[in-house]
Amino acid sequence: MMSAGLISVVAALTLPCVAAVLWLRLLFPQPAPGRWPLLIGYGYVLGLLGTTLQLRLQAALGSSMDPVLGLTFWPPILTAGILTMAALGLYRLGWTVTTMRSCHAHASRRPMPLQRLLVALLLLLVCIRLLNLSLEVWWLPLYPWDAWTTWAVRAQIWAHAQDLVPFVGPDTWLDDPTGETHSIRAWRYPPTVSLIAAWPTLAFGSWNETAVNLPWIGCALALALGFYGQTRLWGATALTSLVFTWLLLSLPMLNTHIALAGYADLWLATALGLSFFALMHWVRDGDWRQALLALLLALACALIKREGMIWMLLFLPTVLAARLSRNWLLLVLTAVGTGGLLVWIAGGIDVEVPMLGNVIIGPDRLELSWVGVFSLQLGGSWEPVIEHLFIRNNWHLLPFLIPVSWLVAAVLIVRGLGDQVLRAGLMWTTLSLLAIYVLFFWTDASQWADSGASINRILLHFAPALLFWILTVWSALISDRPTCS
Repeated sequence: MMSAGLISVVAALTLPCVAAVLWLRLLFPQPAPGRWPLLIGYGYVLGLLGTTLQLRLQAALGSSMDPVLGLTFWPPILTAGILTMAALGLYRLGWTVTTMRSCHAHASRRPMPLQRLLVALLLLLVCIRLLNLSLEVWWLPLYPWDAWTTWAVRAQIWAHAQDLVPFVGPDTWLDDPTGETHSIRAWRYPPTVSLIAAWPTLAFGSWNETAVNLPWIGCALALALGFYGQTRLWGATALTSLVFTWLLLSLPMLNTHIALAGYADLWLATALGLSFFALMHWVRDGDWRQALLALLLALACALIKREGMIWMLLFLPTVLAARLSRNWLLLVLTAVGTGGLLVWIAGGIDVEVPMLGNVIIGPDRLELSWVGVFSLQLGGSWEPVIEHLFIRNNWHLLPFLIPVSWLVAAVLIVRGLGDQVLRAGLMWTTLSLLAIYVLFFWTDASQWADSGASINRILLHFAPALLFWILTVWSALISDRPTCS
């Protein structure tokens, strides 16, 4: 990269994130273990997502011939600068959110020399891992198949045109006499990830594949920092948090999606994971700031990929599991099961859901207007699932830890030792695994599992959240029950 272009790219990737971090600092002013990693991790993702929303607004209001609107570099940078100065001004004036006192004490004992040594070694391993991945992202050209066919194609066209040139279906494209539309197979996917790829290119001034790839290493770093920060706020020691962070960053499939920058699945895994971390904190402490983070990142899932809308909806029963007593929860589950049985007996249901469109649920068909149409029929095979999870070296220990942790959480709840955190976590994990099962065994997406094309990418969406959930389960098992005084 040329020096001037590199400076612009650095500004594009840092200034919106600095603005988001400073505003988050107003929400979390009290020093606490893991606060700054949390602020930086969440700030990076929210800053870039906010930039894509402004780019969409600019494109809706202007055109490529407009020096201010359209897809241009300077308006988002000016917005980020204004927000940064405003946050700094409010902080100097002492405007911060009144902090909440958690009933759950943080690990505060001074670490032993051996623990400090292990922390240093783990931190070194994490840094080396991130450095290696950063070099891969810096050196490799745009390589992933999905980038060639979907995400980078739109990014390159939009960056050159400085406008959100429409992408339509093949039939509409063939019938368009103007030649102003484009078509790709995944033309219905949201534009967010393509705009993330286009944003540093707009800063650089021309198409540059290194600049396009850089947001992905930032996303990986944000995921690691957000994960570490939330585990520390959960009460884990620095050593425990680093162990779990290393477990996360050592997942081969996660590493693949970082090094082969260009897939959207890393962004969806990060948004879903960060949302789940914050949701669990809200369930435990009732902290509205964590609830706000959970809501923002859950909504972001729907902006990243179409399946993100379904993953986002998994949080609704999770909240019910956290807020309802066990008896009421059983009553609600019974009512839902009875309703599902009645729908099946009646031959299905066809309803129009506000903001979501048409929803058709039948014994042999599932149609969601924002996702697609799926034929429901038991099929698929366990062989590719077992191969990718347990035989191939894709996920290390994660597939073994999930069922063990699930059993531990279930036993604690049945014995009356589980609180709302265990109920909510078990509900979300069970629904997530059930959603994956239905997708790969009851729909025509089973061919994705048989070919290995998408099974690991779908599992990646849930991996960070599942690892955090495992931490919460084992923390509940070994820690004393805290009380508020």
